[in-house]
Amino acid sequence: MTLPVAGGEAAWIAARTDASRYVLSEHVIRSLMAGRIAVAQIEAALRGGRIIEEHRHRERDPAYLLCAVHNGKPVHAVAAPRADGWLVVTHAYVPAPPVWRTALHRSPGEPTMSDSITTCYFCGGAIKQVTVGNFDYRLEGRLYVIKKVPAGLCQQCGEKYVDAEVGRRLNALIAQQAFTGSEAVNVIDYAAAP
Repeated sequence: MTLPVAGGEAAWIAARTDASRYVLSEHVIRSLMAGRIAVAQIEAALRGGRIIEEHRHRERDPAYLLCAVHNGKPVHAVAAPRADGWLVVTHAYVPAPPVWRTALHRSPGEPTMSDSITTCYFCGGAIKQVTVGNFDYRLEGRLYVIKKVPAGLCQQCGEKYVDAEVGRRLNALIAQQAFTGSEAVNVIDYAAAP
C-alpha cells in the first residue's frame, strides 16, 4: 500500500488525480447531478489545491480538505487515501456561508471536517464493485435516473462510489442531457396516503 508521506500529501493527491486513481462518493455524484459542482472543479482542487484541514482518527487514515480556485470560483474537495493506494473523494462543494466565512476559514463555531475513511467513508464497511441499477436525482423539480453505472457499493450502508472516468462520463452525459429513454414513475404522497 502506498500512502502519502508527511509533508507530501498534496503531491500524492495530485499524482493520484493525474493517474485517474480516485473514486467519487455518491454524495459527490449527487452534487454533480444537481449541477452544484463539476468534475473539472473537483480535479482543480485535487491537482493544485491547498490543504486547509486535516483530520486524523486513530483507527483510520487521514482525510484532507483541499481548497482551490477554478474559473474564478473557490472549490473544496475532501479526499482520503484508501488502503489499496487509491484516493476517495468523499465531498466536493463550493464553500459558502453560513459554514464558511471565506473559502479558507470556517465561520466561528462551525465544526471542522469529519472522519476519514479506510473502506467506506461513512461506516467503514467493505466496498464491492457492482453495476448499480439506478442513480436517482432531482433537478429543478424533475426526477432523473442514470442506469447501469459501474460503482463500488458499501456492503454495510449502501453508499456508492464511482471512479474518476465514470465520474467524468456522468458529468458529460448530464451536461449533454443524453437521455436514452423515459419511464413512468409511481408516486406515493405520504400526506395523502391512507
